[in-house]
Amino acid sequence: MQKDAQGVWTAAYGEFVLGTAFQPIFRFENGRLTPVACEALLRVSRNGNPVLTDAFFSVLDKQAFTALEPELRRLHIRNAAHVPSPERRLFLNFDPRVPEHPVRFERALRDLGDELRSAGISPADIVCEITEAETQNKAALTHFAYELRARGYMIAIDDFGAHASRPDRVAAIAPDIVKFDGKLVKRMLQTPSGIATLRLMVQQFDREGINSVLEGLEALWELSPAESTGAALVQGYALAAPRLAGPQFGAWLAQYRPQPQTPATTLVKTFR
Repeated sequence: MQKDAQGVWTAAYGEFVLGTAFQPIFRFENGRLTPVACEALLRVSRNGNPVLTDAFFSVLDKQAFTALEPELRRLHIRNAAHVPSPERRLFLNFDPRVPEHPVRFERALRDLGDELRSAGISPADIVCEITEAETQNKAALTHFAYELRARGYMIAIDDFGAHASRPDRVAAIAPDIVKFDGKLVKRMLQTPSGIATLRLMVQQFDREGINSVLEGLEALWELSPAESTGAALVQGYALAAPRLAGPQFGAWLAQYRPQPQTPATTLVKTFR
């Protein structure tokens, strides 16, 4: 990894340059939206031209992906220095196959803790997003969630309703947060029956002490029905697009804060 003159970290992988973008996550608050966290997202370029993230991952074999995955979290944590402290609560992706290999599992947790300490970020301000990839060892995934929680991290299931992010994974992990898949959200927000079903799902998670995030909001008309579901949090291009890490990120994010700003202390208090 290397840091440029503006304090932005990048990494090289062959001919690819890897960087960080952050997308704000918003909370409904008295009829307004307040940014309360940011999801760290990979951005890839080659010869100065952007490359789709999925296209980049498609060129990696399993061994290469396994080696690179924890390095991406390190990259994002270092770039979090550009996120203002009120929103410096990071959603970081974890592949659910990490705990299937105990040595890699322990090293990933150790490296994550070391990187956070160097950055001055508390584990309480990290949400570990378990992605929708399939895993063959559910017991290992349950243990992984236990170890994360024991170290003070929050846990989210990403893209609920897609691939392996199903109710049985929720039961196995008992997450703090469920992020609904954007395609599912878009489809359900288009009809009264879909909105009603989504509302019932959000209410069920709420009874279990699980916060809901509606992802993938891309049109302004989706905000009102999204709020009517009772979901605490929303994310999507209709609210704010991902923005590359850099010294101007704080000023850009400030425009989304309602005035006067309600101070947010901890992630749990903010969400609940």
